[in-house]
Amino acid sequence: MVGTALTMVRATASAMRVTLRNLLRKPVTVHYPDVTRPYPDRFRGVLALTYDPETGEENCIGCRLCEYICPPQVIQVQMLKAEKRNYAKIFYLELYACEFCELCVQVCPTDAIIMLKTFDLAVDDRRELLLDKDRLHALGRQFPASWATGTGLRAMQAPPKKGGEKGAAAGDAGG
Repeated sequence: MVGTALTMVRATASAMRVTLRNLLRKPVTVHYPDVTRPYPDRFRGVLALTYDPETGEENCIGCRLCEYICPPQVIQVQMLKAEKRNYAKIFYLELYACEFCELCVQVCPTDAIIMLKTFDLAVDDRRELLLDKDRLHALGRQFPASWATGTGLRAMQAPPKKGGEKGAAAGDAGG
């Protein structure tokens, strides 16, 4: 019984020591949205659609690969066939159910869908998080893009090329 009481006193003293130590520290509260913290370099947030900077045309060709690979199936795409190339006639993204797994970004052959360096889409009604093609394009113009694109991510995951890169990597490891 004395041993149990002594153990409880030690545990209480240890907890109070932590409490008193943190009581004297400067708080780290950020008063968001008045003060925003910088995003990390590799931050990936909300999804958006892009335009080709040279031609001004949308990059999405309506191939539906993003729709097929999406685990929660929150993307809906319908293709519009044109003379020169295909377009997405309809593109819906249910952001409220999105897992942000980035598979849609990785599989896109034209880098049409990207992740942005933001997550600031607070809304009063979750129906506003059902994003259509126009809203996704507007988000792509409004916020900066993340570092990750489909082409870049696929290049990172590809096996090293035979020859120069493999030999250089072995030389670095041995030195």
